[in-house]
Amino acid sequence: MNCFRSLKFSVVVSAALLHVAFSCASTFETWQKTEDSALAATKAAHFLDAEKLLLANQKLCETFPPKDARLPRTLFDLAQVYRAEGKYSEAFPVYERAVQIYTTLYGPQSEELAFTLNGEAELYKSLEDYGRAEPLLIKSLEMRQQISTPKDADIAQSKNDLGEVYVQMGAYDKAEQLLTDALAIRKTAGDQTYEVAQTLQAMGILYEKTRRTKQAEESFRTAASVFGKTVGGEHPDYANALENLAVVSQERRDFVTAEALMARVLDIRKTVFGPEHHDVATSLDAIAGLKRAEGKPQEAAVLYEQALAMLEKILGPESPELAPDLNNLATMYEVTREKGKAEALFLRAIKLDEKALGTDSPDLAIDLNNLGLLYVLSARYGEAEKTYQRALDIRVKAFGETDPAVAETMSGYISALRGLHRDAEAHQMEIKLHAIAANQSVSAK
Repeated sequence: MNCFRSLKFSVVVSAALLHVAFSCASTFETWQKTEDSALAATKAAHFLDAEKLLLANQKLCETFPPKDARLPRTLFDLAQVYRAEGKYSEAFPVYERAVQIYTTLYGPQSEELAFTLNGEAELYKSLEDYGRAEPLLIKSLEMRQQISTPKDADIAQSKNDLGEVYVQMGAYDKAEQLLTDALAIRKTAGDQTYEVAQTLQAMGILYEKTRRTKQAEESFRTAASVFGKTVGGEHPDYANALENLAVVSQERRDFVTAEALMARVLDIRKTVFGPEHHDVATSLDAIAGLKRAEGKPQEAAVLYEQALAMLEKILGPESPELAPDLNNLATMYEVTREKGKAEALFLRAIKLDEKALGTDSPDLAIDLNNLGLLYVLSARYGEAEKTYQRALDIRVKAFGETDPAVAETMSGYISALRGLHRDAEAHQMEIKLHAIAANQSVSAK
């Protein structure tokens, strides 16, 4: 979650206003105390308490003159809390109203507007709609850099958030530069701050996606330690770091550690948010992935179904965030007699990822690769060949020609070509596949 900040106020004093000075001061003090209490509640992850306080302040602010800057400040803080609570439909119009008021008050370039655009972009990120988040974050960063006295902390926040978007979009080079810049700026205030932990976690995800497992685990461990010291072991941000560590443990096939961490994460999220929340669904999805890795497909399928139903209820059927669960559930179906269910889920995931992430996303390649396997298993080799070709193009572009993900797609592609009796093409691809395997063997040594 983005940090809060104080905003500027225009103060005009005249003789005609002196008689209301004391009442104005009293009103300002009431507003400020409520705002401070809401901020404290938010930092402690007591979001319902924060929401109630901010709604009270909004009601108070609605009685102020049109050019009073306290209303958009309260609206921004309220939108931030709605986002943290997973109340996305409530957050959108509140962010938009704050944007409109700040634009009216200060014009198209201001610190306040930059902060609000950044917050709205974070909402799109929560929904995994990175195509809409990116331009807002770029605009916010440019606005902050053009301010006469730019604040390093604000620029670091923009670079961090934009870097997170590029990680998810597969633009890893852009992401790494932004996150490296953000971390360097943030460490000037010390190594044990919430903001440093936030960037370390983002870098851990980048390292994980680019096959730098050791660096990923180190980043996640440090982030979890710092979050524990700054926000405590019952906070959602601490839970997020633990979940990332659990995934690393799962990849090492240390299922006992992974399961214990994921159970702790689920407990924190249910305590903070209640039983039906976006982050609770994320936990169910993660545990389902663990059960799948443990060779327990039936348990995994049940958990994927629960997570998907919860997310559809919260986000609606067209949310891009449904794509991973659709894909994961489909993989449970594709090796059973319910292959028809699998295809529909894969196609739906592809459509959502194309819209949210673009046509070059590595996550889209996962959907395509899995759909290609389904077509091979169903002896639909022509459709498999086209699907694998698309996945291969994306993965080569994202990871290079010698990456394990490229080899995975090539292996399926060969099966499709054999099914089409295009043996010469299959043989040429097998030669390339053997070369990749030999290269990986040398690298491992």
